[in-house]
Amino acid sequence: MQVLVIARVKSGIPIEQILPFVNPEAAQAWEFYASEQIRQMYYIADKSGAVMLWEGESVESVTQQVQKLPMVKEGILACEILPLKPYTGYASLFTQQ
Repeated sequence: MQVLVIARVKSGIPIEQILPFVNPEAAQAWEFYASEQIRQMYYIADKSGAVMLWEGESVESVTQQVQKLPMVKEGILACEILPLKPYTGYASLFTQQ
């Protein structure tokens, strides 16, 4: 199952609180990427967070893994976790009318 995770820095968190966790966060994200749990990862354009496409058995299993990210553990990031399914809207192009 694919799951979209939108992780944003919580409002009011000073950069000084974030900086010590940048490298540990990147290292943990790399481990998830190397183990094919994170399939794609992007910064939000203003670098206020990241968007990640995860692969997992369930939303719950992905949520458990997301909780292991250092910035999530420290309460720096708030995450929105959205299960995805294939888009079926194209079918309307081929229906008889």
